[in-house]
Amino acid sequence: MSKQSSQLVPMQDSNGEPSREIQSVLMRHHSEQAINSSDTDTPCPLIHQFPVEILARIFFECLPDPMSVPFDCAQLWNLGRICSRWRSVVCLEMPLTWSTIKISFRSSTARAARLSRHSAEIMCVCIQRTRDCPLTIAFTCASDVGATARDDWLRCLDSLVAVSERWKSIDFFIPITVLSRLLPAKGRLKSLEVLNLSLEPQNARSLPRAVDIFEDAPKLTRVTMSSHLSLDTFRLPWKQIIEYRTKLMEVWNCVEVLHHAPHLRALHAKLERARGNISGDTASPYSNHLDHKTFSYESLTSLSINGLMRPGYEHELFLRLLQVSSDSDKANVTQILFPSLTNFRLATSSGSLINFAALPLAGSCFGSLLTKVTIRSVFDALADYSGAKDFLLGLPMVRQLTFGVCFHHNRDVVHILYEILSLPSSSDSGWPLVVLPKLEVLVLDIDYDNKDLLMPSWVIDPLKKMIRSRRTKDFVRRCVPLQKFHLYLASWETPRESFAKGLQDLTEEGFEIRVLRGLFAQV
Repeated sequence: MSKQSSQLVPMQDSNGEPSREIQSVLMRHHSEQAINSSDTDTPCPLIHQFPVEILARIFFECLPDPMSVPFDCAQLWNLGRICSRWRSVVCLEMPLTWSTIKISFRSSTARAARLSRHSAEIMCVCIQRTRDCPLTIAFTCASDVGATARDDWLRCLDSLVAVSERWKSIDFFIPITVLSRLLPAKGRLKSLEVLNLSLEPQNARSLPRAVDIFEDAPKLTRVTMSSHLSLDTFRLPWKQIIEYRTKLMEVWNCVEVLHHAPHLRALHAKLERARGNISGDTASPYSNHLDHKTFSYESLTSLSINGLMRPGYEHELFLRLLQVSSDSDKANVTQILFPSLTNFRLATSSGSLINFAALPLAGSCFGSLLTKVTIRSVFDALADYSGAKDFLLGLPMVRQLTFGVCFHHNRDVVHILYEILSLPSSSDSGWPLVVLPKLEVLVLDIDYDNKDLLMPSWVIDPLKKMIRSRRTKDFVRRCVPLQKFHLYLASWETPRESFAKGLQDLTEEGFEIRVLRGLFAQV
């Protein structure tokens, strides 16, 4: 087989014509066939005359995208059953197609049980056909499977560990008790770039003994954990990590990660209640040498904090980060926590913005590069908007705001948000203080659970007034005009056409209005 046969070439060029590579292959093949036909009179089946490169490309185009083996792609297996020629192409000439492996033992269907008995053997076949390609693996097995299935999936896991030097991206959902089965991979993870690890039980915070399997992975930069594990017991190469995500994380864990990962660009954490020790004290064992230092996290560009179920915890996180040591006070040094942050996403409980708004956001927390902000909460009463104006006033450089979910059940509550975002009336002292003077894109999630085709004026008029106020000539002379407005309807009962028709008269050149369904402001 030629070297070209293991590579996939484009079927067409940018003009829709057959690519030059394919033309070259066909011309060379035509010449070879002309020579061979003069030497023998035995006809060769047409399927055997087709170039390997073209056949492999046709197979690739017919397969679903994305595709994974062994159980999610019957088409790939069926191709090899047509004839020996096709089987040869599928098995030997398409290694990249076999390199995305996905296997799950969570299903209780009869088909899954039947396949699980042969999963280890099938897995070995798939791995052989990948040749030397980097592997993308998703492996799922809950702890409540039966003993027979457990033996099957353990053999599968061992087969994957045997080729750990080719792991590029892995997504494992396994019981914490079998984490030791990954130990043979230590020192062999030279290609690993992405690690997604979910352990059962998912509320685990530490391990009985230190696990350093992934500490020596020179290319590992992105990590996602079901829950944050103690840095002492689960060791990672923090100095090279650029993205870290976790669903369960205490406040002091966030501080700890930020201190240990100097090149971190993205942190996404869902905060949880601190776990107390025997004495009931919830203070961090690291608080003595972490809380009283000043740091500037210059590499961080994206920060997502979810305190939706833990009121005030997001406020506590920033208070800890803002604590200034006595040496800094004496030197009168002012540092910005996140000078490079461009995207900030905050999920907070109802009424918690008033605590967060008290923080010195501009000049202490965020620098001038912060342009995208997402606020996720439940805004269903007047108290829910407390502090919202002060919070947004602390973000003068923001150009895109996503805000929700705003419940439109009470006309007084509806007016609150739109009054905050509208251009205030001029005062004797001059131009009024404008919330988000550089705002170009506004995305709102609203919940108006009403099936009426006619939209009440108290629902639509304040919204239209706010939009118009941010596009007047006076506003444009001093601020940036609103250029895009996207409205997401959280309730599927709400007629989209009613809102679209109500906003129709705002349509003009250079201004984009879209009315969509669902929720945008997910954190």
